[in-house]
Amino acid sequence: MFRFKPNSFIVRLLLDIDLDFFDRVYMGDKVADYIWCAGIIIGTLLLKRPMANLITRLSSTIAMRLSYAKYRGKIRSMLAKPIERLLQTILYYIAIHEVDNFLDHFVLRRFIGMKQRVNIKLGDVLDHVFLFLFIVFLTQVITRFIDFVYYLRMGKAHQQNDYARMQLLPLTKEIAKLVIWTLSIFWILGQVFMVNIPALITGLGIGGVAIALAGKETIENFFAAFTILSDKPFKTGDTIKQAEIEGVVERIGFRSTRVRATDGSAHIIPNQKLVSQNLINQSMRDLRVMKVVAHVRYGVSHEVLVLIITKIREELLNETSVKEPVEAVVESFEKETFQLVVSYNLPHPLPDSAKLNDIKHDINMRVFAIISSHATLGTPIGSS
Repeated sequence: MFRFKPNSFIVRLLLDIDLDFFDRVYMGDKVADYIWCAGIIIGTLLLKRPMANLITRLSSTIAMRLSYAKYRGKIRSMLAKPIERLLQTILYYIAIHEVDNFLDHFVLRRFIGMKQRVNIKLGDVLDHVFLFLFIVFLTQVITRFIDFVYYLRMGKAHQQNDYARMQLLPLTKEIAKLVIWTLSIFWILGQVFMVNIPALITGLGIGGVAIALAGKETIENFFAAFTILSDKPFKTGDTIKQAEIEGVVERIGFRSTRVRATDGSAHIIPNQKLVSQNLINQSMRDLRVMKVVAHVRYGVSHEVLVLIITKIREELLNETSVKEPVEAVVESFEKETFQLVVSYNLPHPLPDSAKLNDIKHDINMRVFAIISSHATLGTPIGSS
């Protein structure tokens, strides 16, 4: 078994160390200060990622306790990098200030006028650089934390099928991040670049009038978004129709709303247009009106036509998914045919197992069978 002896190599090496060496001064700082500086920098490079992972792990643990474990990986990916950068900036700042006297050296002498001279020190430059990085990375951490809260709340909204909250949360998140970045920019301008913030705000107030006039439509669309969210003429997931545009609302943004049409195309509609023009929210209806148009050749007697209409009404009323009223009307006369228009109602929304196209196809075939057994058809039956 190995035992340390007084004359061992390690003990003699420790005894031979010149402790006065650490008190020697070079460029105004002790050797010990330079060693501390290098040690903190090396420790930061080695431990920045484990420390950042530890903090993000704590955040994900909170998420798990709130029953949002499925977002744990995404939360870590959102927070790990900005926290790592922020910790790295803080530790580097602490390390560099272990050698204060070295940082007091001038790097720039600037003359203002004929007599006044300004000496810019290396420490002042580094202070401003570190402050700039600190503000930027701190802002990133805060905005990522806003994303963290957004995903938590959005997950809960999805679990509860709270469509109103799902519609409001994205806009609230963007506003919060915009406010945070605006405050950070003013902080950087005031503390890093020494800008007179009150004078800047005054100037922005005067210039804001010109900006408001230039961005009139953007501002109108911005406030129209709040009108949509407060008055709720529609929400995300609703089917709306305005003029020739019809589709499902996918997203309500600051400036515009995205509507996905049945053919897969995306329509980007300015919010102001949605609140200032007539709009139909088809998701609010409880019935969907359907039509079948048949072109029947002349030669059908009055009695046969009455029989066709009666049989169509009886057949459609026997369909469980069809709601009254059911009508069959001769609508117009053409050169060789006349139009027989059959209208009926379907419940909205349809039962979970029912599909609109299947119901339409079945009813169209039934109408076709009734007419074809009593009259000669012209052009094929159509539906709308």
